Amino acid sequence: MLKSASKVTINTGNVLNLIDIKKKAGQNVTEELSESIKLTLSEWGTQNGHSLPNGSIANTSTQANLVLLSTDSKTVLNITRPHDDVQNKMAEEERKNLKIGVKIFINEDSTADLRECLDSVFSALRTENIESVILSYNPDILHRDDGKDDNHKTAFTKASPISLGSNVARISSNEMEADNEADARKCEAILPGIKILWAVLEDYVKEGRVLQLGVADVGGGCLRKLHAWARVKPAIAQINLASCCVVPPALHAFCKANDVQLLTHADPPDLLTVAAIKAVSEAGGCETLDWCARYQVHIKCRGVLALKGYVCKATIDNKKK
Repeated sequence: MLKSASKVTINTGNVLNLIDIKKKAGQNVTEELSESIKLTLSEWGTQNGHSLPNGSIANTSTQANLVLLSTDSKTVLNITRPHDDVQNKMAEEERKNLKIGVKIFINEDSTADLRECLDSVFSALRTENIESVILSYNPDILHRDDGKDDNHKTAFTKASPISLGSNVARISSNEMEADNEADARKCEAILPGIKILWAVLEDYVKEGRVLQLGVADVGGGCLRKLHAWARVKPAIAQINLASCCVVPPALHAFCKANDVQLLTHADPPDLLTVAAIKAVSEAGGCETLDWCARYQVHIKCRGVLALKGYVCKATIDNKKK
């Protein structure tokens, strides 16, 4: 990695046209993200005349055709996959016929990081507005004691797929109490940070750049508190398929009563950490992913996924250079 760079942003472009990813049917989200990053780094390195095995970046300060930004005495290297077709795909349909959805993964309640993340998505797609943004805030405190406290892990370990049916009746009162306690502990840990980040997202809505907001992986009690506090109410709530066997009745009831769309997802809560280990840590000394945004563009009338990509920011460990 460039000796002068302390941060690097990586724009994978449209991953739907990456043949290597298409060949790996059934891969999970972490594998898709890490493979997308490695392929982007490899193609970018080849474009700049460097041999980059396994997606690693040559440690040199004389590479050509780089975009370097200096912010707060820190140099940021912007890497975009060459020969990407995002703009061509966006131009195939009128903007009014496209629906852009973005999910932001972030582990710190940094307003500067969140703004940088969103602005990077706007820049990558060259669009003035985004239909929906979902916030996935997972501070490290939630994962710090993994494997040490089985009781604390109740709400985050894998279980049966979610069902919206009559399975609710099968939950015992003890199980519901445990879920409520886990929900309360998690809410206490994440709600203050969510509010800090949510206020930033509300500014984008006020400016007309984002139309609706959503939040991922909060329980019914936490969603109620956020809903009561927020100026812009959450319109979407996502719940992880691996978090519980059924949708918590309280969460289901609240979403129905307040016109909140309840969706499921399969994104791991430690996505940034695991993806960094799998991909970015191999790329010349990068050690963490600060944030990552996944964008998906659908054609409204047909419901077709036109393009999908990631924009991420990594911190470089200069001590390893």
